[in-house]
Amino acid sequence: MNPIFIVGTERSGSNLLRLMLDAHPNISIPHPPHIMLEMAALEPGYGDLSLDRNFRKLVNDAVRVVELHFAPWDIEVDREQVFKEAVDRNLYCVKRAIYEQYMRAKGKTRWGCKSTFMIHHTAVVRKYHQTPKFIHLVRDGRDVAVSARDSVFNHFHPHYVSLLWREQQQLAIGLSKELPASQFITLRYEELTADPGRELRRLCEFMEEDYTDQMLNYASRPDSSALAGISKSWENLSKPVMTNNSKKYLTKLTADEIFAVERNIYQELLHFGYTLENQLEAIQQSAAAGLDAKRKLTYYLSEKGSMVSTAVISMFSDKNAYMRLKKRIFMLSVAASLASLPAK
Repeated sequence: MNPIFIVGTERSGSNLLRLMLDAHPNISIPHPPHIMLEMAALEPGYGDLSLDRNFRKLVNDAVRVVELHFAPWDIEVDREQVFKEAVDRNLYCVKRAIYEQYMRAKGKTRWGCKSTFMIHHTAVVRKYHQTPKFIHLVRDGRDVAVSARDSVFNHFHPHYVSLLWREQQQLAIGLSKELPASQFITLRYEELTADPGRELRRLCEFMEEDYTDQMLNYASRPDSSALAGISKSWENLSKPVMTNNSKKYLTKLTADEIFAVERNIYQELLHFGYTLENQLEAIQQSAAAGLDAKRKLTYYLSEKGSMVSTAVISMFSDKNAYMRLKKRIFMLSVAASLASLPAK
């Protein structure tokens, strides 16, 4: 069957949804090593992939990305099998072969991908699958900004978080207009947490799968507990659905920060049915005027300061932080090795 992609923006509840769907007896969705995010920009550097040596290097590096993943998979990916089973010689087809191998190891019949960044790669997905299913998970961008502050995996300052949120929601809006309802669905995080049974039934109908109550018991599964123990960013995954996890921005962001976010994303917030805390006219006037140099510098310094402090704290608080560092060093070495190859 055609695969399922959870797309949108990180810190929107995608790990919660992934665990719910992975609990379905037919569906496997591993924690994502973000193969396309890490390697898509590097793919041209591998040269002519019709040459076995070049394609094997691409396969080897992609599998190594999986092996160095911060949340390790519990299977060993067979490189030779990936080499043989890739339906075409490109990075996406390598990713597909890796995910299909994982699916078979789990005894499932359908695979999914939780890398929300795949919103940037939907064209290649649609090229290689007849009717892929895209689940667009959207969460109030102001709450995303709150969640992002304590996570090492993304931007930190609300201004930068909201800019990425806007870009990815705009891509989703465009995709929703382009694809039929049978292939694209938007799910609001707030509705998922308010009534998970109802929303999961709606998703099962969209995915053309039978609903099962197993999907609501995600928190009791060993993999949920294991993931929750790896990083503070995922500590809620071993708990039941948090029905009161919305509008946290009202107490966690300052009035200036809320305004900064709304200035960037007011159109998209309104599109998805969220209400503004500030007057629309004031937001529009500020957006039209743009940011002054002082405010830009303030945002930039805050972003970089938070990046350093969060990285340092995570090295001591996150169980597998060293894996994240090893992966970053590996990706730098891959980029350097490709840059040194002769042009062909």
